[in-house]
Amino acid sequence: MPSFSREVFNSLTVPGSRLPWLRTWLLDEVWTRERYAEMTPTDFLDRGERDVNEIEEILGSAAPRVYDELLGNNIPHKRDVRAFLQERRPCAVVIFDGLSLREIPLLLQFAEKSRFSVRELDYSFSPVPSETLDFVDQRLGLGKTAPSRLPARSELKAQNIAAYYYDSASRSHRLDSDADALLLWSSFPDHTYSDSGARFVQHFAQIHTVLETAWMNTVQRIPPDRDVLITSDHGYAYFGPGMSFQRTAAAVRPLTTYLGGERFRYYSEPDGPPDHSDLTVLRDRHLAIIRGRVQTHPPGAASSRLYKHGGLSLMEMLIPWIELRT
Repeated sequence: MPSFSREVFNSLTVPGSRLPWLRTWLLDEVWTRERYAEMTPTDFLDRGERDVNEIEEILGSAAPRVYDELLGNNIPHKRDVRAFLQERRPCAVVIFDGLSLREIPLLLQFAEKSRFSVRELDYSFSPVPSETLDFVDQRLGLGKTAPSRLPARSELKAQNIAAYYYDSASRSHRLDSDADALLLWSSFPDHTYSDSGARFVQHFAQIHTVLETAWMNTVQRIPPDRDVLITSDHGYAYFGPGMSFQRTAAAVRPLTTYLGGERFRYYSEPDGPPDHSDLTVLRDRHLAIIRGRVQTHPPGAASSRLYKHGGLSLMEMLIPWIELRT
């Protein structure tokens, strides 16, 4: 993590967008292949998430407007999934549900082994809130449809887009080589975060041991001579010890009570959500969402989960965007 130097302060407080600097820092210094090769997966996670938490604490105090940039209202056309499917034909899009920037080193490693050339490595935006159904709605324009129902959607078939759903890393499908565009949606690794193992740091390492199986059953089965996009619908923030904003129990209690342990809430009451410095309220959408790495403490099993999403933080909102060529 860069020390709180004048360079860091200037990078985060200059006029204009701060995301270009954050993009360079996240992809070229934090979640890199070099770091991943030097560490165990759990150390890689621990070091990276501590760095991100420290930067976000600086953002929260010195440059809070960066969270407005994460809203993704003006998502670049070249990093829009729907535009890719329509304009880059023949093509294929593989969405790994819940994959984050942390997995980029592994994805690049798999691409090299599979003899893909990397055309572009960047990030895109999760929807707001950073949830799967909202991604299908906001990024694919198909309403709040469950990914498992995408193969039956007539709108996709009318555009000669063949959609496939993978309910596990080991699931495979025979892909239609005549389709102009292929849309492959894997429930891995998202479905694993509901397991009891998501309470422990080792869950990250377990995901990495299975990810190659998911890759082989999706990416490696894509017919040749296509532009291929690897992306996700949302990321996860890891809330291990010391990896969330320092807040007193009294400061967090209103968020825990109002959100019920979630990181966002659609509201209907006329008065709206409580006035809280860690809450972004989009009144036109009746949506309240936690800003930054604030951890609530709900009762029950949810309180012990270390991996969470749905909020407005770097690791939830910024998702991988990797363009390959077979």
